[in-house]
Amino acid sequence: MPTNFTQKQIIIIGGAVFLVLIGAVVFFLNIRSTPAGQGAVTLTIWGTDDSRAFNDLISKYTGPGSGTQSKISYVQIDPAQYRTKLLAALAAGTGPDIFEVSNRDLSQWVNLLAPVPATLATTFSQVTLQNDFPDVVAQDFVSGGNIYALPLSIDTLAMIYNKDLFNTAGIATLPTTWEGLQADLPALRQVNAQGQITQAALALGGSETSIPNAPDIIFLLMMQNGTQMTSADGSSVTFASGANNNDNSGLNAFNYYLQFSNAGGSDYTWNDGMGTALDSFTQGKTAAIFDYASALAQIKAKAPFLNYGVAAMPQPANATVAVNYAKYNGLAVSKDSTQVAGAWNFIINLTTSAADENIYTKDAGAPPALRSAIAADATNPVMSVFAAQALTAKSWHESNSEQIDSLMNTAIQNVLNGAADSTTALSQAQSAINAAGSQ
Repeated sequence: MPTNFTQKQIIIIGGAVFLVLIGAVVFFLNIRSTPAGQGAVTLTIWGTDDSRAFNDLISKYTGPGSGTQSKISYVQIDPAQYRTKLLAALAAGTGPDIFEVSNRDLSQWVNLLAPVPATLATTFSQVTLQNDFPDVVAQDFVSGGNIYALPLSIDTLAMIYNKDLFNTAGIATLPTTWEGLQADLPALRQVNAQGQITQAALALGGSETSIPNAPDIIFLLMMQNGTQMTSADGSSVTFASGANNNDNSGLNAFNYYLQFSNAGGSDYTWNDGMGTALDSFTQGKTAAIFDYASALAQIKAKAPFLNYGVAAMPQPANATVAVNYAKYNGLAVSKDSTQVAGAWNFIINLTTSAADENIYTKDAGAPPALRSAIAADATNPVMSVFAAQALTAKSWHESNSEQIDSLMNTAIQNVLNGAADSTTALSQAQSAINAAGSQ
């Protein structure tokens, strides 16, 4: 028997059906537009960066996983204690979801990391990585076809010089090659009647006692000289001998560095008794040092009125392509995190956002990592140098950078104090690294 509805009942029923349909559509669209891992998250991040930089990022972050229901916190750790505290926390199962990994140390951490999951391959792949970042990022953070970390900044060694000392020496055009810099050395160096250096031209030739970046500078010189740093399979270092035991390019680079501390040589301009390179530079006693963008804040703090500039790292005169040396951290996800997809969504959206990276680089005073930001920094008189060098930065695979640096420093000191000649010292360093399993 048919039921007769009043006009009012029909309107009420029709409205209810309409609301149900609208709700279903909204629900369906939400499902389609919210990939796995992009909902509310609770994440802890550990790093050595100033907390202000990360807290600003977190507070202004609007990517997937943001919102009032998400809780993202950052913990700043003293760099001197970072590795020890992080390993202890991970071993105890109380480690962070996301933590910083040095570009030189992926192999130390890879077994503790979760790479970008397959569910996010359409969001971020190796093709995306190559398009968004300089090549060095893939060299450093891709292993076995997996992406393990992404950076917010890429720092490189550059020449930081005292403009007043270069001007006084009559150097109108900055040298772009090592040979050109050597030619300018006599004009920049000052020596007293006793043969003591009163003004160093360059902070080169010393050990980590006076030049903390000494191993980095030597490794850069080696790579610029075409040295094969490791065997083809990466199982051993070969910078002292080369793969065929007859390559002297690494030794030549080592000797080139050391000549600047040879008191009997024409290029003598530095020794470990001159204090640290940074202090000597800020005191106006050294014309040029080779350091990272991270050193600029210290220079400004120590010598706020120093008239200095930043120039590209010198290259060999016969070089057809530039080679620079990178030092930076990437954000990685712990394999023990209960929110791997959510953590990776956070990292991907943070590091590939020009706006977020701009917040970080301004707060941290650091050069950018994104190709788009590098292009935008072209007119910045200071950061443009570091930014552009990221495009030509190279690295070599290490598994314990601290140990390798220490052994290289020992090699430098053994030559400086006469304990060994350069051939023996470098060979001993290579043997010690390989014996320790640093590769």
